[in-house]
Amino acid sequence: MDDDKGPSSDRLRGFKKRLDAERSSIEARENKTGGRGSAYGFGFRLIADLVVGVMAGFFIGWGLDKLLGTSPWLLLIFTPIGMAAGILNVIRAAQSAEAERYLRETRANGVPGVKDDDDD
Repeated sequence: MDDDKGPSSDRLRGFKKRLDAERSSIEARENKTGGRGSAYGFGFRLIADLVVGVMAGFFIGWGLDKLLGTSPWLLLIFTPIGMAAGILNVIRAAQSAEAERYLRETRANGVPGVKDDDDD
């Protein structure tokens, strides 16, 4: 009976080592390819924020002009406001992404004073 436990526990340890190595390999591949896909997604998000801001300002100005009969003055006022709002949204999103990237890098490099959420 003892003979069965020895070889099977060695096989189990070997299997666990191979499994851990494969998991780390998969995670490394996902990090490499996930970066490119997430960068494209983030770029499309920034473009969408900018376009939606401009369109919102344009349509608010156009609608108020139609409603109040002040054409084209409110359109000319609200379109730049929409542009500014879109640009501010893009800046906020970029700053947020940069902060997240910095935290990931500092956690990965083990910088003192930066705690991982799992360490609590």
